[in-house]
Amino acid sequence: MRVRVHLFARYREATGQGQVDLEIPEGGTVEAAWSAVVERHPQLAEYRPFTLFAVGHDYVEPDHHLKPDDELCLFPPVSGGSGARSRRATALGEASL
Repeated sequence: MRVRVHLFARYREATGQGQVDLEIPEGGTVEAAWSAVVERHPQLAEYRPFTLFAVGHDYVEPDHHLKPDDELCLFPPVSGGSGARSRRATALGEASL
């Protein structure tokens, strides 16, 4: 069955592609689709433990069974935040203005 895989951020940059069309066995899982993508783009393999998967508007687990013409989204790990620093809200009074 045909499945379209959308690649975002780091995955798109690493592969030079925004999407990949795959043929996987009927009843194949998200994990099977991931494996097929990694066969074409082995540089993505190291990100597997951190990858988030979505079908439609819902996040799914790797054992989720795909249907023909599903669109699977692969989201790479993201970083951000301020590390050990914390931000505190400060109340402003009229004197501060």
